[in-house]
Amino acid sequence: MVKVSVNRFVERRIQATRRTVETNTLKIRRKALKNLKEIFEAASKMAGGEIKHQRIDGKMVPVRLQQRWAWLEIAKCAAYTIKDIASNINEEKIYAQLNELERLLKDAKKAGKRR
Repeated sequence: MVKVSVNRFVERRIQATRRTVETNTLKIRRKALKNLKEIFEAASKMAGGEIKHQRIDGKMVPVRLQQRWAWLEIAKCAAYTIKDIASNINEEKIYAQLNELERLLKDAKKAGKRR
């Protein structure tokens, strides 16, 4: 029977867990940053006037100035979220910022429906 040091066993498990968390966090961070970059780029195109029309309720409608301002807010929120994720991954804060992005997107959609 081989004697195993409990201290060494636990130490190795802690190291293995730390590596797992770091690896998974890095993968999550990369994927989140990629998605947020795409959101930022799309919102920037809308805010900058590169996209002239958008589909709302199945109809193509011109993008109005009010909508461009809403898309600018979406781009700004996405940029802040990218900054936060790049510097520190705080799940609660990220979820709050993602909820804010969803709210801003809903507002942008409402602005497009008003005529």
